[in-house]
Amino acid sequence: MRNITEEEFGKEYLIYKNLTPEKRFKTYTAMKKRSDGSLFTVILKEMDDKRASVYQALSCMWNPFLANTYDIFMVTNSEKPDMNRYIAVTEYVYAENCPDEECLSLSQFVRKNGPLKEKAALSICSQICEGLAEFHKKGFVHRDIKPDNIMISKYDTEQPKIKIIDFGGAKHINMYAFSDATVVGTLGYQAPESLSSITTNQADIYSIGCILNYMLTGQEPGIMRYSGNHYIVNIIEKSTNEDPSHRYLTVTAMRKELEHELRLRTIDRIPLLRSVPGFRTHTLWKETVAGISYSSMIYVAVFCIDTFGFYGLAEIFIFYIIIPLIIIFNMGNLLRFFPKNIRKNNRLFFMIRTGIMLATVFAPIVVDYMIGRT
Repeated sequence: MRNITEEEFGKEYLIYKNLTPEKRFKTYTAMKKRSDGSLFTVILKEMDDKRASVYQALSCMWNPFLANTYDIFMVTNSEKPDMNRYIAVTEYVYAENCPDEECLSLSQFVRKNGPLKEKAALSICSQICEGLAEFHKKGFVHRDIKPDNIMISKYDTEQPKIKIIDFGGAKHINMYAFSDATVVGTLGYQAPESLSSITTNQADIYSIGCILNYMLTGQEPGIMRYSGNHYIVNIIEKSTNEDPSHRYLTVTAMRKELEHELRLRTIDRIPLLRSVPGFRTHTLWKETVAGISYSSMIYVAVFCIDTFGFYGLAEIFIFYIIIPLIIIFNMGNLLRFFPKNIRKNNRLFFMIRTGIMLATVFAPIVVDYMIGRT
């Protein structure tokens, strides 16, 4: 962070538009001179010292999906020491191939083009998750992820690229606090817990789920719920669960599931293999355990053939291995068979799932016992 006087700051930056005249902390567009004498546009954001620490952390990051933070200033006024200001210099996002003069926000993009195709919507949410991953790891939460704060950096209706802007509502997470000092967010995209308790990374995950629903329906949250591809419905429902503990633990976990539906890897393009438990989340330890488990089944199969014959092999694999695996590890695909009011009741749904899993495991044993007695 650099200290600079009002006069020095005025020589470096030429302010030509106040974007938020009604707010206490202003946001401006300004021009800055490059070393070669050419001018380029930047965004200037006034803020308090707490927000300045957020932008200070952002200035040390580089991510293709975050608007760059070039510099942080404490602008001093020698005549009025109490009028010192913190100002962050951030990127003015331009869009490649944009047919309009102004860069479009995601909300403007959707209003212009209508609901997006599933692939484009999943790709944008994956980019948002990737953009927030490092920010979250450093202990910060954005708190105001919404379509207006997502700018289109590459105008393409099939595969648009985005950048996240406006970290003015972001904060460092204090897990010892009972609630946030100030409530930040936008109605419809704001996580329910942010109104009464501490805001964590799960609040941003909730907002991403709302954005995904918005892009696929073209309607603001609460008006229409996406009801197409049931895999995507599951992603929306999990990320927007009212209980934060039932959402994705991290944006990285959510991104893996989004990319699974985008079918970026070869295994995801094969209809049967993409649904095999252990290989759907792109997590190394799960893939390792799954690989060892499936390999061990070869030994089990040989043992069953020698001991019980082919009929015994079929009975054991179907009733003791295949069906339990489908029920226990493929519940995400079976969610759609439950009414929405049951799916959204976390406690009831957990009890039902546990009951089904236990019944699946013990039912064959009970049946064999009953047959043996008769």
